[in-house]
Amino acid sequence: MGVPPESHTDELIRTVSEAFRRLEGYITPRCVWGRFHITHFDGGIELEGARIFSKDISRLTSRSGDCVVLAATLGHETDRQITIAQSRNMLEGLALDACASVRIDSYIDDVVRGEISASLCEGERMTSRFSPGYGDLSMNVTEDIIAILSATKRIGLSVTRSLMMSPVKSVTAVAGLFVKK
Repeated sequence: MGVPPESHTDELIRTVSEAFRRLEGYITPRCVWGRFHITHFDGGIELEGARIFSKDISRLTSRSGDCVVLAATLGHETDRQITIAQSRNMLEGLALDACASVRIDSYIDDVVRGEISASLCEGERMTSRFSPGYGDLSMNVTEDIIAILSATKRIGLSVTRSLMMSPVKSVTAVAGLFVKK
């Protein structure tokens, strides 16, 4: 008759748990960020000489005069290990890839709750993060963010001609800063 579904679920849980455990052995999480003044224009924002055309980012930062721009990565070894795992066992590779995606996001959350929050002025708040590819924010903005932050030099982050980040398990984002009234 086959294997009961419970054993498939147990196997999946073990595979994901093992992927999270293995991941911690070789990730090298790094983040760079900066606070920048923004100017709004019809259809977007400008910061550090980069004009970002996005009504969504303009709406998100509509109450903001400044923003936080950040870039984070888990490092090249993470990508290498995912490729190795995928060649051995697709389920393990898929689990490792998914766990790495969760891990980079939780790392950024830690940075935001920690050093970025500590740098805010009294009463100041941060909007949610908004990354290239969300809404109408073009993937091309990734190049601007990497340049603004000198992320290639500082954390080894670059972007390919097809606008993929290298290392792949990396994130760039913009968040507005505002004073809560």
